Amino acid sequence: SAEKRKAMLDELAMETLQEKSQHKEELGAVRLRHEKEVLGVRARYERELRELHEDKKRQEEELRGQIREEKARTRELETLQQTVEELQAQVHSMDGAKGWFERRLKEAEESLQQQQQEQEEALKQCREQHAAELKGKEEELQDVRDQLEQAQEERDCHLKTISSLKQEVKDTVDGQRILEKKGSAAALRSWFSQR
Repeated sequence: SAEKRKAMLDELAMETLQEKSQHKEELGAVRLRHEKEVLGVRARYERELRELHEDKKRQEEELRGQIREEKARTRELETLQQTVEELQAQVHSMDGAKGWFERRLKEAEESLQQQQQEQEEALKQCREQHAAELKGKEEELQDVRDQLEQAQEERDCHLKTISSLKQEVKDTVDGQRILEKKGSAAALRSWFSQR
């Protein structure tokens, strides 16, 4: 009985020791598994953290690139805006010049029209004056022709008179010669009386 109790105690102690050993082994296994899990989680977190850092770095680079592009686009837009303002100023200036040229063109057209009217009026007056002068010249020419015809008639008349006088002188001379040949003064007087 004392031995039996001792044997039971020894057996209980052995079982307790085995349980402690088993529990210790299980606890070690749990700790090892936990440490492995912790290491796995840590590795996963570190990997995810690296990926996050890499994503952040890549996003920062992309943002920097976008910022550079935006700055370049802004400078380009500023240049384009300046160009647009310059072109608008040129268009405004050209509009002013266009108005000036249109006014000058209108003035030139009005002046040309007035000059044409004046030239047409002057040409009309010149034609009328020329027609009047031509009519006057024709009348003068007709007067000259009439005078020439009258002078021709007078010349013909004078020529007839001269011819008649010449014939009369010739007849007189011939008569004188006849009378002289006859030597009779009475016959000469008779002849003159006949004339």
